[in-house]
Amino acid sequence: MTTQRGAALFVLGCLLAAPAGDRAASAQTGVPPGASSVVRDFIDVPGAGSTQAPSLVFVFVPGLNSGPNTADILARALVGARGPELQVWVVAARSTLLQDRRGIEAALDYRHPDFALGYYYGSLEIEGTTFHRVRGPDVPYMAYWGLDVHLRDIRAIVHEVRSRYPNARVVLGGHSLGGILAAAYAGYDFAKVPGSARPIPRPRGVLPPPTDIGAEDLAGLLFLDGLPLRIPLRITPDRYLRGFWVPILGRIPGVERLTDPDPKKRIAPFTRSSKLARTEDSILLDVVSVYALLRPEAPSYFPFPPRRGVRIANDALVAGILSDQMQPDTLVRAGVEQPVGVFARVPDPANLNPHGLLDLQSGHPAPGEPLIRLPPAGSEPRPRVPVRELIEAILRPGGDFTEWYFPWRLLLDAALAAPLDPEDPFAGRYFSLTHVGDTRLPMLIFGAGHGLVRSAGATEYYLRHVATPPDRVTVKIFPDFSHLDIADADPNPAVPMILTWLRTVIH
Repeated sequence: MTTQRGAALFVLGCLLAAPAGDRAASAQTGVPPGASSVVRDFIDVPGAGSTQAPSLVFVFVPGLNSGPNTADILARALVGARGPELQVWVVAARSTLLQDRRGIEAALDYRHPDFALGYYYGSLEIEGTTFHRVRGPDVPYMAYWGLDVHLRDIRAIVHEVRSRYPNARVVLGGHSLGGILAAAYAGYDFAKVPGSARPIPRPRGVLPPPTDIGAEDLAGLLFLDGLPLRIPLRITPDRYLRGFWVPILGRIPGVERLTDPDPKKRIAPFTRSSKLARTEDSILLDVVSVYALLRPEAPSYFPFPPRRGVRIANDALVAGILSDQMQPDTLVRAGVEQPVGVFARVPDPANLNPHGLLDLQSGHPAPGEPLIRLPPAGSEPRPRVPVRELIEAILRPGGDFTEWYFPWRLLLDAALAAPLDPEDPFAGRYFSLTHVGDTRLPMLIFGAGHGLVRSAGATEYYLRHVATPPDRVTVKIFPDFSHLDIADADPNPAVPMILTWLRTVIH
């Protein structure tokens, strides 16, 4: 069971490695007005609000099921250290525009967390509206939000940067799936529109159309525990069109079910698996984080799992959800404070903690204490990711930490493109990942020993497919880091390395 889950997470971590298309690829323009990626300057750091044009802009792509606020801590550290010559821009996936934030915003505006609980779980009306989750029939166009759409959204942001700051150099990178998308961007031919089943014959003497390769926009690539990896599952055309099964994660739907013209046969275009990017888990994290921000040491009365009647403080509940000593999902682990209490030990499905995990559901307060609490501020050992700082990042106004409605199509396209084969005729109908082998950009690659990129050897698959010379590639693995630590640690040992590397990119 442990081996299966580890393999499933490995497949998932790599399923996030590609571009998009489908039998109705030409319908990828079927997008509602305004549902394009958000372009925004992300950081407001004292002293960084200069009118000086930046010499360098880092465009950050969040990972699986992640919103722009996942970059908050890292971006503030970079801009705070470098000053106005560096800007950090963060991509907000178009699906985040579907998220109804009224409950969270009301709770923050009125400084009362019950607005969030009441709105999302109790039919509380706010601004004349009660909360309703997006349903599949509401968003049939999401079935076409695959890699081609995601990469073109990223390109719109890169072009906006270059339009505002024509003399600035642009570095593209991201965390987890975001790093995989950055790699795909560099090798993508944006001149080709997906949809043609076979190449159109050219008359003799007619030159092929010019290419428009993403790498030409960039000065470098930065990967944070995510880049194309070898996956132990080959996605055949039949699997892509009709779906396939992955151990632990269950069935992944195919394009035909996502785009079926019969609404009764069509399935929801966003993930609804109990194991992967669930909408209810994203909403839950936002709601319990509001309580942790506004009533940190008060007893939690959140009525649903993961609390289930456990006597625990609000901030300790968030720490328990994310702790690398308690969270079974390696993609959601962070080195936050360990809640102080008495817990049973259970096996670690990822087999990373030799003594197992602490079971939050079994928890009781320490003897003489009324609640499970966080350690006092300043306690040793210091956490890599201070949970109070992470909670502030989760709820930073104007963005989202999670992606409530994650498109199946992106996972399908990522799986199909994972071999990085520029001559795959079937894949070529859906995306144009044809120039990975021409990528010559300098690269800085960080891995987390308890995350996705656990060793330098894990980078070799991608590096063998690109043309970047070895002396222009820097790889650093943090052996004890969990997947979220690489972006959220404070202080973050990656920050000075990034700043030093960025200087080499400029000069």
